[in-house]
Amino acid sequence: MQECLLIHDKSLRFSKVIYGFLALVSFLIFNSWLVLAASVLMFLGSFSLKYNFAYQFHAKFLRKLGKNKMAAIKKRSEELMFTFAMGGVFLLAAFLLLYFGKFVIFAWILTLAMALLMMLGGFTDFCAASLTYALYKKVFKD
Repeated sequence: MQECLLIHDKSLRFSKVIYGFLALVSFLIFNSWLVLAASVLMFLGSFSLKYNFAYQFHAKFLRKLGKNKMAAIKKRSEELMFTFAMGGVFLLAAFLLLYFGKFVIFAWILTLAMALLMMLGGFTDFCAASLTYALYKKVFKD
């Protein structure tokens, strides 16, 4: 049985945009420590939505300011964990490449690609990591 969570879609999209924006800013100013910060924040979000600080900030404060009374939607907890962990892994890989000075151009391209994919997921609700999770579930049936 797969556990489903009731989440606020706008808050989840907001968190994707914030992490994507953080990665984009790190690319624009060439700051590898911001890449690490985005990676750590995404890893924290992969454990539980309670640790996804951008989601919690939007759900608790910004939703109430905007009078957003949209109903919560159901999402699989495994899917959310997978998507945030996947983003965290790729950003951590980019940081490690930058930190050790290996394939620096590739690391910045990876950071930019992750930033754009996260922002795409936030603005259009098309998440490449969710698509990867769905393909993974289809190929490796439980």
